[in-house]
Amino acid sequence: METQTHRDISLSVARVRLKRASCFATLVATLMLGACGGSSQTQADASGATQNNQGSGAASSDGASEAAATPAQPASAAEPASGASDVVAAGFQVGTTTFDSALPPEPTLPSDAQICATLPATLTAQPNGLLPDSADAADTAPDTTRIQTALTACTNAASTGLASNKAVRLVKGSAGANAFLAGALNLPSGVTLWIDQGVTLFASRDPRQFDKTRGTASCGLITASDNGCNALINASKTSNSAVVGDGTIDGRGGSQLVSSVPNDPNLLKRADGSAMSWWDIGWEANVVQNKAQNNPRLIQISNGRNFMLYRVTLQNAPKFHVVPSGVEGFTAWGVKIYTPTAAYEAMTNYKGAAYSTLNAKNTDGIDPASSGVITSNPGNPGKLAGDVSNVLIAYTSIRTGDDNIAIKGGTAPVNGRTYNITVAHSHFYEGHGMSIGSETAGTDNGATNADVTPVGGVYPSVSNVSVYDLTIDGADNGLRIKSDWSRGGLISNIRYANVCIRTAAQTASLTPQALIFSPYYSPTKNGGLYPNLQGISLDGVRIVNASSYTFQGFNSASAVLLGAGWSAGTVGLPAPAVVNPLLISLNNVTADVAPLAPMSVADAQFSIGAGGTSLPLQPANGVSIARATPASVAPVDCSQAFVPFPLN
Repeated sequence: METQTHRDISLSVARVRLKRASCFATLVATLMLGACGGSSQTQADASGATQNNQGSGAASSDGASEAAATPAQPASAAEPASGASDVVAAGFQVGTTTFDSALPPEPTLPSDAQICATLPATLTAQPNGLLPDSADAADTAPDTTRIQTALTACTNAASTGLASNKAVRLVKGSAGANAFLAGALNLPSGVTLWIDQGVTLFASRDPRQFDKTRGTASCGLITASDNGCNALINASKTSNSAVVGDGTIDGRGGSQLVSSVPNDPNLLKRADGSAMSWWDIGWEANVVQNKAQNNPRLIQISNGRNFMLYRVTLQNAPKFHVVPSGVEGFTAWGVKIYTPTAAYEAMTNYKGAAYSTLNAKNTDGIDPASSGVITSNPGNPGKLAGDVSNVLIAYTSIRTGDDNIAIKGGTAPVNGRTYNITVAHSHFYEGHGMSIGSETAGTDNGATNADVTPVGGVYPSVSNVSVYDLTIDGADNGLRIKSDWSRGGLISNIRYANVCIRTAAQTASLTPQALIFSPYYSPTKNGGLYPNLQGISLDGVRIVNASSYTFQGFNSASAVLLGAGWSAGTVGLPAPAVVNPLLISLNNVTADVAPLAPMSVADAQFSIGAGGTSLPLQPANGVSIARATPASVAPVDCSQAFVPFPLN
C-alpha cells in the first residue's frame, strides 16, 4: 500500500510539474524564454551559488527517495538595465550551485537504529583498487550467499520510505580487509544496502554467476540479443530500496574472466588462449561482429517504486551502470560514475589497445527507461504501465564509455512513457553526453495519463524533461536527442538551461557535436514509428570550443534515408511523405568558436529568443527562423564550470 508520506510527495510533485509544464508550453508559444513564474530557485548572488543545507549525519529524512518537481529554472538570463544603458547583469555561473530550494532535501544515511545487519569485509583490494587474482582462486563469488542472506532477512515490505528502511551495512574487517566479492544479488523492498567509505563491493568476473538460469550458460556470450545476464544488484518490483554510502561498487569490466565450471566451453578466449574481459566481449560483439554482448549491468531496477542511490561511487561496469526501467520514483544524488579507472587504463584489451572510454563499450552512466506493461506486482498493488517517471539526478559526476545519461522511451507503442525527469547541478566528462533516445516510441498504446499532456491529440513518448546547471567537459556529444523510424515517436517539452559545454577534441575518427538533434540515428528498416521532436528549448547554453552542430527534423523523403543501411521495410515509403519538423527554441545560445564544419540543418523551425544565438542559422532546406526583438543578455558564465573529476 502506498504510504501517506510518499502519496503526499507524489501529489505535490505532480501538481508542480503540471503547472510548470503549462508555463513551459506558453513560454515556447510566445518566444518568451525566461523562467516561468513562481520558481522557488533562489540565488545568493549573481553566481547562483549558496551554501548547501545538506545533512550527512545518521538521521534519515522521510520521502527522500522521491524525485523533485521539474523546476522552471531561471535561465542565463539577465534583463537589460532600463534606459539606454548597455550594462548587463552577469550570466548564471554554471557548476557552482550547492543548494536548490526547488529540489527536495538532500537524503541522509541510515540511523544506527535502522541497521539490521553489519557484515565485515574479509578480502583486501590492492593499492591500485583492483582485487588480486587470488581473491577468487577458490571461489569466484565468496560473499554472495552472506550478503544475500542478510538482504533477504532484512526485507521490510512495510517500509514507508528511507527513514523506515532496514539497512545492511558493509564495513571494513580486521587487518585492513576492505573488499567484498559477489555475483548477482537481489535487493528486496524496504532495504538499504549501505557501503561504508573505503569499502568496495566487487562484481565476480565469472559469467556463470550472472546467468539468467543457473546451469544454463547465457552470460558472457555474443548473440543476437543482450538479455542473457542478471545484474550485480537487481531490484525487481520493489518499493523503497536504496544503495547508499561513500563506498564503491566495481564491476571489474577490464579483468579477464574466470569460470566456476571446469574447462568451461562458453568462456570466450583471446587469440593467445587466455580469457576475454567483459570489455573485450563488448568490443568484439559491437564493433567486430555487429551483434550484442551479454554482459551484466551494475544496478538494474525493474518496475518498482522509489529507489535511491546516494553518494556511492560506481565504476568499471561490464555494461550499463544503472538502469531504472519502468520505475516510478528514482533518485541519484551525489553519485559518482567513473569508467575505466586508472588501474584499467594501464592495461590493454584483447586487441592490444589501452583500455579507455573509447573501447569500454555500452558502459552508459544512468539510463532511465520505460518498459513493457507489468500486470503482476508483488508488493506493488495495481498496474504498472511500464512508465519511468519522477526521476531526479542531482549533483552527479559521470565519466564513462557511452552516454553519460540516456533517457529512453521504449521501442514500441505498447511500452510505457517517460516523463518528469530532472537532471540538475551535475558534471559530465568523457562519454556521449546528455542524451534522449534512441528509443522514443512508448505511449502505453495511447492510454490516458494525467501526468502526460497530449500534443495535437498525440501522447508523447518522452516529455517534461528539465536539464539545468550542467557542465559537459570532454564528451564527444553535448546535448543530444536521437531516434529513427524503427523506434521513434513524439518527444515534447524538453528544456535545457544554464549549460556549459567543452567537447572532446576533433580527431581523424571523431568530429564532436555540441548540439545534435537528429531523427536519423541508425540506418534501419522503416517500422512506421516516425520521430517527432517538438517543444525543445535551449535557454542559456554556451559552447566554449570548436564543435559541430546538427538540427534535423524527420522527413521520409530526406536524402539521408537513401543511404546505406536504410530500408523501407514492409511498411514501405509513405506517400505523401511524412514530415515532422524539429520545433526548437534557442535563447542565449552562444558558441565562442566558429563551428568545425558547416552545420547540418534541415526540416526545422527555429524560434530565437531575445537573448539570441551566435550559431549561423539560415532559412533553407525546410528551415524557418522566427526572431524576437534582441536584448542585451550576458552569456552563461563557464569560468568555474570545468573542474577535475572528484575522484576522492
